[in-house]
Amino acid sequence: MKWAGTAIATPVLVGVLIWAIQQPFTSSARPSATPDSRTPSPTPTRPAGPAASVDLVQVEHSNLHNTWIFPQVVTLSGDQLAQLNALPEYSDAQHRWFRQQGGVDPYSTDLKIVVHGNADRPARIIGMKAVPRCGPPLAGTLFESPSAGSEDSIKIGLDLDEADPRGKTLVNDSEWGGDYFREKTISLKRDEEIAFQVIATTQKHYCEFSIELDVLSNGKLTNQRIDDHGKPFKVSARNTDYASYQKMYIGGVANDDGSGKWRSVDPQTYQ
Repeated sequence: MKWAGTAIATPVLVGVLIWAIQQPFTSSARPSATPDSRTPSPTPTRPAGPAASVDLVQVEHSNLHNTWIFPQVVTLSGDQLAQLNALPEYSDAQHRWFRQQGGVDPYSTDLKIVVHGNADRPARIIGMKAVPRCGPPLAGTLFESPSAGSEDSIKIGLDLDEADPRGKTLVNDSEWGGDYFREKTISLKRDEEIAFQVIATTQKHYCEFSIELDVLSNGKLTNQRIDDHGKPFKVSARNTDYASYQKMYIGGVANDDGSGKWRSVDPQTYQ
């Protein structure tokens, strides 16, 4: 019986000894509950990124017209045409409808681009250019509806018919000056914003393009590319000969029945 009692006590004694040996090491490994006030808190670092960051890219449609060109033949059923005519003319809802179906702006496309400084030292925008890929004008379907008659933005024009389309000064919608950035640059401090209203035009082609900003910061020149959320911007010249289109709809003042609604016409015979 004495031997049995010793055998039972031995594991308990060994466990207590192991705990006693480990306890000082465990205690010393614990961090102090009171931080050392002499140690400064780490300074938060800003995420790395381009010297000028793009906050907004918005493709707008000119209110001077409501004309759209499609690469494909668009044949609307009676119900589809009624749904289109139920949308207010020149409204955002109608513009979205045309773009969702693949419609492209004729002659010019209006782009609103907002950029802010993203560097500790001022970022200077010293140039803007388009990087286009162009071909023949689109000739699928024409929706023809010509014109019946907030914050400050810098207006810049891009002529996509030029070999090297660089940002030009816009005197008005039909008169362009020279290279905007030859005489001016735009300096952005950190978090300072600037809005551009970019008008990209073509009289000869269908073009898909992106835009590049030349940004100088801390002695380093970089190119900031801007596109339509991963897709190219698009614009097409409009053929003056209606017969060149495979399908055609007229609306607004072009519709001589006085309703202003969209209706289908034969492009081979429409005058």
